[in-house]
Amino acid sequence: MLDKFVAFLFSMRLMAILILLFFVAIGYATFIENDFGTQTAKALIYNTTWFELIIVLLSINMIANINRYKLWRKEKWPVLLFHISFTMIVIGAGVTRYISFEGMMSIREGEQSNLIVSDRTFLKINIHNNAYQYSYDKPLLLHNYEGPLKFLKSNNFSQDVKFLDNDISIDYVDYIPNAVDTLIVGEGIPTLTIVLAGVNGRETYYLQQGRAKRYLGLNFSFGTPIPGHINFFYQNDELMVQLPSDGEFMRMADSFQGSVKKDSIQPLMLRSLYSVDGQNFVVPVINEKATLTHYAGVNPEGQEMEDLLKVMVRSNGEEQLIELFGDKGFVSNRNQFQLGGLNFSLSYGSKYYQTPFFIGLNDFQLERYPGSNSPASFASEVTLIDGEEKTNHRIFMNNVLDYQGYRFFQSSYDQDELGTVLSVNHDFWGTWISYLGYLMMTVGMIATIFSKKTRFASLRKKLDDLRLKRALSLLLFVSISSTILAQSSSSIDSLIQANAIDKNHADKFGRLVVQDDGGRLKPFSTTTSEVLRKVSRKSEYKGLNSNQVVLGMLQNPYLWQLAPMIKVNHKDLQEKLGLDDKFTSFLSFFSDEAKYVLTNDVEVAYAKKPAERSKYDKEVMNVDERVNICYMVYNGSFLRFFPIPDDKNNKWISPSMNQGLLMGDDSLFVNNILPIYYKSLQQALDNEDYEVPNNTLTAIKNYQLKFGFDVYPSEMKIESEVFYNEFKVFNRLSYYYAIIGLIMILLLIQQILKQRKWRNYIIKFAFVMVGIGFLAHTVGLIGRWFISGHAPWSNAYESVIYIAWATILAGFIFSRKSLMTVAATAILSSLLLMVAALNWLDPEITNLVPVLDSYWLIIHVAIITASYGFLALGALLGFLNLILMVIQSSTNKSRIAASLKELTFINEMSITTGLFMLSVGTFLGGVWANESWGRYWGWDPKETWALASMLIYIFVLHMRFIPKIKGIFAFNLASIVAYSSIIMTYFGVNFYLSGLHSYAKGDPMPIPSFVYYSIVIVTIVTVLAKWRQKQLIN
Repeated sequence: MLDKFVAFLFSMRLMAILILLFFVAIGYATFIENDFGTQTAKALIYNTTWFELIIVLLSINMIANINRYKLWRKEKWPVLLFHISFTMIVIGAGVTRYISFEGMMSIREGEQSNLIVSDRTFLKINIHNNAYQYSYDKPLLLHNYEGPLKFLKSNNFSQDVKFLDNDISIDYVDYIPNAVDTLIVGEGIPTLTIVLAGVNGRETYYLQQGRAKRYLGLNFSFGTPIPGHINFFYQNDELMVQLPSDGEFMRMADSFQGSVKKDSIQPLMLRSLYSVDGQNFVVPVINEKATLTHYAGVNPEGQEMEDLLKVMVRSNGEEQLIELFGDKGFVSNRNQFQLGGLNFSLSYGSKYYQTPFFIGLNDFQLERYPGSNSPASFASEVTLIDGEEKTNHRIFMNNVLDYQGYRFFQSSYDQDELGTVLSVNHDFWGTWISYLGYLMMTVGMIATIFSKKTRFASLRKKLDDLRLKRALSLLLFVSISSTILAQSSSSIDSLIQANAIDKNHADKFGRLVVQDDGGRLKPFSTTTSEVLRKVSRKSEYKGLNSNQVVLGMLQNPYLWQLAPMIKVNHKDLQEKLGLDDKFTSFLSFFSDEAKYVLTNDVEVAYAKKPAERSKYDKEVMNVDERVNICYMVYNGSFLRFFPIPDDKNNKWISPSMNQGLLMGDDSLFVNNILPIYYKSLQQALDNEDYEVPNNTLTAIKNYQLKFGFDVYPSEMKIESEVFYNEFKVFNRLSYYYAIIGLIMILLLIQQILKQRKWRNYIIKFAFVMVGIGFLAHTVGLIGRWFISGHAPWSNAYESVIYIAWATILAGFIFSRKSLMTVAATAILSSLLLMVAALNWLDPEITNLVPVLDSYWLIIHVAIITASYGFLALGALLGFLNLILMVIQSSTNKSRIAASLKELTFINEMSITTGLFMLSVGTFLGGVWANESWGRYWGWDPKETWALASMLIYIFVLHMRFIPKIKGIFAFNLASIVAYSSIIMTYFGVNFYLSGLHSYAKGDPMPIPSFVYYSIVIVTIVTVLAKWRQKQLIN
């Protein structure tokens, strides 16, 4: 019996079960986190004993199988190295969890601190009898989950305290997250009403005497004054106020204003507006007798609400219900009381760790992108004070202060920009043990690919032995819908053509530099192309390019407001607007009384949750956006051509924004130059002489160079972006790859069925054509990198076009084994580029947020997203093999079997390469996170699903060791199903879950219909392939 248990413990079957359990657990945890918060996910799954047991059993199983499969042999050292590395990473994670700690340190300018607010929550217990005392900080991880998995972790606890001969216990009663107060006036104790301004407007809170609470980032205390709090207390029966920083007040009754010095004591003025630390508050009333009840609320985004923990304290036969307010991220005030002849002090929340040195903040610095409120970077100039030794340091994003095992990271800052928030990590051994594991894993995986004694080398040799030049693959049917050109009245068309501005001059206008809302400076042609693409879903209109169209809208708005250029897709909306076609004019959206006809429909659509919106609602919202874009063109909102002289933030404005920002001749120039320019354009249309308009554009450019020279982009960058806009390389490649790939696949299919020498020449030519497209793809990515100033994989659109590039690269890497890989990846890349062109992926080039402005963006994101291309090739080859099984018959069985074997070998090699890149990229992301936020793993949904994808592909590659699930059919089907984890990692996390990597806001968008179609198609092909396989065996 024991032998069987040991055999099962060390078996590959148990390994598979544990990997799948691990996968399901962490995958489900991300949805728990999305709905109930990170703390609940940790309480139910990540920090539980059973979850740790899965990891320990996996480690034991792997160590045992190292001996079972003799990985300790010299020729197997690469495989041994990366297998041992996972054990090293697990050990490092254990050290981090059980020995190390992390937290936050907040410092105001001119002040010092050595206090770290812990990242974990505790029940802090202190008991004394005036002679002896007992202290204990009990770690607590409470949750508010009420779903089917509640049994995994209960909040219940009972803490028996051994203090002298006293009989003491503290028992859990209730936990209310984000506790909201309800005031009941009549009986009770003095209670203050405090009103603050939150993101949702006026918010009201209640503070009872003897309590200290935190509201919207401000600490309040009513009773005994506490340092660092806004203190209210009675002095000679008069209610007083004491502020922790210099502040101001305004009495609302008569607008009387005054100042309040830090720590000074003044009578509290009711119904007066107090301002301190960048926040405002009002105390409108005090109720001398009131009680509070509580219920669970919703924590508003960007705000903080305290949780309520209720415990029953029993001491020497007496008991008392105690309410403790607190939460992770701040240290709450202790609740002090006497019970059973003992003095108790209890609190719930974070606790302080003390560093053996001080950090003083000399200056906090925040830089913004030119003309924008978006932070470009922020930094803290600090002094490290260790006894008599003082050293100055600069802490900023991705630049760490490391001292005595403590690492300080720039995390955030106070709203008034006079204080910094540093993330602090004390995890020397956990970090470096994990880093050693990452290094071992990387070296082992790279060596595995190039070593001659590994599975990867064995697959290469088997492919060479097969000596096949071709293989069968899937013919993908790509239907590309063509845009139906709108028809408008011949009179409007003729007027537009008659008033069309010369293309060369319009392109010169497009080369003017403009500043967008994010502060990026770019040629105006980028704006015009974005406008036309969003309004008409086209790159041209009536033969005019985007520069001609937008300039025409500015110069002759009355004509262009009649032009049918706004696209309307939904038939019901077309009927409502009285349209016979898909395009209509700007004026058609306004009634004879100048009322916007979509007002009610827009309000209804936005009132619904995204998942509940119909196609009509979505089209109403899209059309409303197009109308508003046209309106912004007509009112000149986009025309931020003019830099403000000597502006510290290098802000550029449009004439409509010039409200006292410019003076004298500068103001006259900015206000009048564009009307003069439009008038000169009309004259140029009459006499075909564009000298005056050209000179006017030169005058505008000279003004830009005079006052905006420091931020003005180089001519090379301007010309590069203009060319990038005009060529539209990625849109063109989507069709180019599709055509070449389809032709190549058709010829390869025919060549498999019947050899023809002339087809080989065409196939080789198609191979070269794909190579030319790949070169253009590469140049396009490099161009976008040069234009934006950062690696072109920093947002959803860029990462999709980069994954398409990596997919083609994977095809070329394996093309020596089979040209089918190039044909397949060409089609897959074309589909990816078509996805990139969809409405919900914005191709606009934008500035980076501070944390992405790092070399880690180039390393981590490039490796991990490139892995998606190799894994996508594996999924596509798996699907091709299932199709191959479906068409297999007794007459072509041997020929198809050879093709199946070849493509399966390539599939395994592609998946192996993809898994190695995914693993290295994921853990490099951990290193980046540690350099940016002070922790290398935090169970963020993105990193969690990256790990989940690693697990599922580890399972796929180890299926060959498990007799009941090994074989060509099972492996190829698994390679398709496994890719769903990558889709979840990339699209699901980005758009459906909340987290550091998420683009989603609010409720998730509905799942696209093509996902369901894909599942149905794969299911049908799988059933047919299995049926055909059984038929041939019989």
